[in-house]
Amino acid sequence: MVAHEDWSALRAAETAGMLAACTRCGACFEACPMIPYATEARGTDAKAAVIGVLDVLTGGAGDAAARNWISVCTRSGSCNEACPEAVNPMLMLRLAKWQAQEGGVIPKRDAAETMSRVKVFARLSMTEEEQAKWL
Repeated sequence: MVAHEDWSALRAAETAGMLAACTRCGACFEACPMIPYATEARGTDAKAAVIGVLDVLTGGAGDAAARNWISVCTRSGSCNEACPEAVNPMLMLRLAKWQAQEGGVIPKRDAAETMSRVKVFARLSMTEEEQAKWL
């Protein structure tokens, strides 16, 4: 594994590679198990959704369907298996999400409430000693 000191350069290089390799076929969108939960993306043309994600990836606003797809991605990896160009759409969506959050296109997720829930569920399965060590 190569250590990267400049993450922005790595992200830019990954983005450039994806933009060059992606044929905008939409296979990743069609394979995504989260589309039924993405109300803005349901019924959208798969190719148009990918074009929207690529727009977000390059600093644009994308369309509502692309932003919704980006927001609901759970990184299942189903898209990677479907991609005929081995682009790694899962990473593409992740990079688009970072870009969208940094640019204010989609709101950043506040994990404060989520962490309190994780701790509650952890307490149900941990001994008191484990709780003292980890929580």
